[in-house]
Amino acid sequence: MTEPLRDPLQRCLASLLDAADAADTLGIPTDHVREAHADGARRLGFPSDAYVLALVGGTGVGKSSLLNALAGETVSAASVRRPTTSEPIVWIPAGEAESLRPLLEWLGVEEVREHDADALGTVAILDLPDMDSVASEHRERVETVLPRVDAVAWVTDLEKYGDAVLHDTFLRTWVPRLSRQALIVNKADRLSGDDRRRVRRDLEEDLRRQLSTGYEAAVPVLVTTATPSPDLGELTAWLSDGAAAKAVIRARVGATVVDLARALAHEAGIDPSVPATAFLAEHERAAMIEEVTDAVLRAVDLPGLERQAVAATRARARTRGTGPIGQLTSLVYRFSGRETSVADPEGFLLRWRDRAPLTPAVEALRQALGPPLAAARPRVRPALAAAVEPGALREGLGRAVDRAVAGVEHLEAPTSRWWSLIGFLQTIATAGIALAAAWIVVWILAKPPVDSVSVPVLGHVPIPFATLVVFLAAGYLLARLLGVHAGWLGRRWAGRVRDSVSASVRREVAERGLASLDRLEAARQALWTATASLIRDCVTTGRV
Repeated sequence: MTEPLRDPLQRCLASLLDAADAADTLGIPTDHVREAHADGARRLGFPSDAYVLALVGGTGVGKSSLLNALAGETVSAASVRRPTTSEPIVWIPAGEAESLRPLLEWLGVEEVREHDADALGTVAILDLPDMDSVASEHRERVETVLPRVDAVAWVTDLEKYGDAVLHDTFLRTWVPRLSRQALIVNKADRLSGDDRRRVRRDLEEDLRRQLSTGYEAAVPVLVTTATPSPDLGELTAWLSDGAAAKAVIRARVGATVVDLARALAHEAGIDPSVPATAFLAEHERAAMIEEVTDAVLRAVDLPGLERQAVAATRARARTRGTGPIGQLTSLVYRFSGRETSVADPEGFLLRWRDRAPLTPAVEALRQALGPPLAAARPRVRPALAAAVEPGALREGLGRAVDRAVAGVEHLEAPTSRWWSLIGFLQTIATAGIALAAAWIVVWILAKPPVDSVSVPVLGHVPIPFATLVVFLAAGYLLARLLGVHAGWLGRRWAGRVRDSVSASVRREVAERGLASLDRLEAARQALWTATASLIRDCVTTGRV
């Protein structure tokens, strides 16, 4: 047995894979989720104690100037020509250079600048290309590196702080996946004190409004000036506020996992905080199964099965409970094929597909699943539509009926020890009839003297005729007795066969006849379970 994961962050990473597996079944794309899972697991494995902070912003907002002002020297070239930074440049503590090398290679960063400053803590600051650059490869570079960094300082200025690219494209996507981040308004030397407070208040309110869904932490708004006279007090205070690098890294991974899990749940139409409901409510499913089962049983033809069972019982009774003439009749009945067509309940069941289609049952299913299909989320709707496609439903129900038929036991007609006794008496009666008939022939031809018996209405009847009538009556009564007993026994058996087939079909339809739908129901429940577990383990993991 696999040992349970003790680390909550490792548990939530495992739950993210479970959620992705369930989402795959529901038809929700998960490639980006699996890539994020692999990135998170890889990030936790790097040895460095430093976390990576990316400076992300549009053209001309002063990212490079901000980094140079922090460093007190030129780290990243700043110029009036746009775009300036074409490749990421990282500024790292010299003591972390060796341990950071594998991480920087993973990030694809080749331009490295080292420093010996201790005031900012163990942070590697990455200057990325402009996110709104006219050079499309610059934006692609940002979108490639951004999923792998640990923290972000979103840099804007007085002209671009309401830019749609920043707010709609980047902040909406990435803020929920980051635990440590800040929004920097650069070039604030042109603002008065009141203007600074107004800009800060407007941005904080805008961020709260745009990022309210599923995001708990506030994003601080920092006001800076990189040139000509640097004013970096708020930024340096935020960088050196004592946040532990490992906590930042873990928080970043945890926040990303939670955001991705919530996105999967949203695509599936479920709320992780509320138990997932099925596509069909329990009472709706029960009513649907009842209606579908009734339609399937009509196709199987239970009344016809009962008639076959009674006829099979009577056929078996004839083989044991009749005299020589009855035996001959049974042979003719069997070899003519008559018995197979009207007295073979097992064959009748196996030939159920030849009698009636499953179209009414399929239509009952489709009508019941119409409202859930219309209400399903767009991503899930194709998978649900495929589950209620007539061909798939017909195939699933057909397999269910085949399993039900194959699982029915005791289709051999019953027998009774009384039939042997009746058969013996029928043999005696047949012999008596033959002897009486021979006696009559001799009497007619030779005219020997015989006694007679007095019969009301008929008067005196010769003994040979009276004997024949007695044996014929006995044979008739025995045949009627056999038929009545065999019919009674056959009807009892037919009732048990009917109940057995009905229960078997009902069970198969309920448990496996709707397998395609049940698979989606199970996936939806699994997605909710994984997401709820993941959020429980990760939503507070390493908050910084």
